[in-house]
Amino acid sequence: MAVSPNSCLSRYLLIFMLLQLPKLDSAYFDVIGPQEPILAVVGTDTQLPCHLSPNMSAEHMELRWFRQTLSPAVFLYQNQQEQVREQMPEYQGRVTLVKDNITTGHAAVRIHGVRASDDGEYRCFFRENESYEEAIVHLKVAGECTEEFSHSLTTMLNLSSYGSLTMETTRFISESFAEGWQNPRCSGELPQERLYHPAPFFPRLTPWIVSVAVVLIVLGLLTIGSIFFIWRLYKERERTSKFSSTEKLLEELKWKKATLHAVDVTLDPDTAHPHLFLYEDSKSVRLEDSRQKLPDKPERFDSWPCVLGRETFTSGSHYWEVEVGDRTDWAIGVCRENVIKKGSDPMTPENGFWAVELYGNRYWALTALRTPLPLAGSPRRVGIFLDYESGDISFYNMTDGSQIYTFPSTSFSGPLRPFFCLWSCGEKPLTICPVANRPEGVIVVANSQDLSKDIPLSPVGEDSASGDTDTLHSKLIPSQSNQGLP
Repeated sequence: MAVSPNSCLSRYLLIFMLLQLPKLDSAYFDVIGPQEPILAVVGTDTQLPCHLSPNMSAEHMELRWFRQTLSPAVFLYQNQQEQVREQMPEYQGRVTLVKDNITTGHAAVRIHGVRASDDGEYRCFFRENESYEEAIVHLKVAGECTEEFSHSLTTMLNLSSYGSLTMETTRFISESFAEGWQNPRCSGELPQERLYHPAPFFPRLTPWIVSVAVVLIVLGLLTIGSIFFIWRLYKERERTSKFSSTEKLLEELKWKKATLHAVDVTLDPDTAHPHLFLYEDSKSVRLEDSRQKLPDKPERFDSWPCVLGRETFTSGSHYWEVEVGDRTDWAIGVCRENVIKKGSDPMTPENGFWAVELYGNRYWALTALRTPLPLAGSPRRVGIFLDYESGDISFYNMTDGSQIYTFPSTSFSGPLRPFFCLWSCGEKPLTICPVANRPEGVIVVANSQDLSKDIPLSPVGEDSASGDTDTLHSKLIPSQSNQGLP
């Protein structure tokens, strides 16, 4: 049959225009096709549906179903009617449009008398003016079998969503169909050994069942791990509690043992700094901001406001207590008798001092870098224990019997003496407690109107701030003046 040149030219122009479609603007709608393949049997009818999202009328749109290329097409709906001029020869007379719901955007093509060659991929194409979109539809075609097979296949498809099939339903399903529609044709009588495919005894596991099982297993493992961790924590806390109790008991026993070695400590006026004023019985002293004119002896402190105990220890164990009350800025402990008393060398074990102090509202051990002491409460009375042979110097909070600090074991050489120091003026007494509950004690008192005022130390031999105070405090103060202390 002859084809006119005008007809060929028109077709080429149409194809060229269709090839320019990708250059059109993006669509303001989407075309949705079925997510699962459409299943069909040779010789039966099937539909390839698509719909618009959002729902809108497709009545005035161009609807096209095609395979590899836009033209020729499997089916073309344009200007509200079927267009056969671009239809593929093998689909002419076999395809019709199902447009019952076209006003809501739903449309489908029905293929009559499905053939094995119809198996494959299809595209449904919707266009309105310059906007267009398409979707993919997969068609799976089964072999040409008996009517009874088709009936059983239909029953199977209807029941498969329930997860099981009866023996009667599956007796005509061939193995080739069960393996994914691989055999395009099945003619003749089916082998008897393939006629029966019973449903599995256990239902097929769905993804959500698997997810729930995994979550339950993980939760079970986490629960077991948490129980084990809590058990381990409990055992560790129990062990630590036993250890702490034992350690506290040992400290208490050590402290009680230390009290058996109580000694009576007095102060040596020859070592007292000029700002420290001793009382007549050499068991009390106070700190003032005025300076006494005292002999400049080698054993006297001239920079640090300190005083030593008169007692010297070269062996044995010794214990004494100091009442600090709520006074601030003090240091107490033990030092070598021959420590340097002139100048301002640091008070550290390397220089012969083993002491603790309260300074700046914090407690410290006077080690080389000063060790902070995180005490649970402020001690009002401090016990000092010295064991010369074992090299032990320990401090105790006599408010609750707890240990404040123990210096590392040291090998002593030479005499040791008690040591006291005041850093600022204050009205609260610092008391060295008497032995055997005697009422008198050694008191270190700071007397000043400014509680936070630091000591304005002046050179040895200079006059004090007031001439009267030089006369008043040039002698030892009688111990009866304790009556007037706060």
